[in-house]
Amino acid sequence: MPEIWFSLPMILIYSALFGVTIKIADLLDEHGLKWFKGSAIIFGIIWGVFGSLLVVSDSLVANTILAMVVAFIFRMRIDYRNHAIATVMIISTFLISSTFQLQTFFIFLGTFIAFGSIKDIFGGYYKNKSWINKLNETGWYVSIVPLVYSIITSNWIVFYALGPIPIFYNIVKYIGWKYGFNGVKRIKKKSA
Repeated sequence: MPEIWFSLPMILIYSALFGVTIKIADLLDEHGLKWFKGSAIIFGIIWGVFGSLLVVSDSLVANTILAMVVAFIFRMRIDYRNHAIATVMIISTFLISSTFQLQTFFIFLGTFIAFGSIKDIFGGYYKNKSWINKLNETGWYVSIVPLVYSIITSNWIVFYALGPIPIFYNIVKYIGWKYGFNGVKRIKKKSA
């Protein structure tokens, strides 16, 4: 593919759309959003496409995205068909097009499992009751861990590729919440 497909602006766009499609797929499965028949599967595929584009953009990015997906598996977050479709697409793309870098992969796998598990624990036991949960619910670690890594290694591509994910994920999450898609079923707003 031409280099334009993997320039910094394109990687930022892929990252943003990766975050958007992850949350839309989630809203279609778990939170009552209904668009059209098959929309959940289609957004699983789109999520997989943007994840795969990130994987083929750079070897370090590929290893961090793989670590994120494997951490989702360990945390049992791949719990719907569209999640599984995206996961298989991303892992397959990695196996076909990238090289495994043990150190990078395990640094991110360990931190994503650790911080993601903390998010799961606080979200499950202390839902909306503590400032830690409110901070952790945003998935800040998906941006902060790559930022620290990039500062230490002076390789900023990892931060550029992962930094936008939680920002755009949370924008979609907020919009979904605003329209009542914040529970298993859509919450009907009471009329005044």
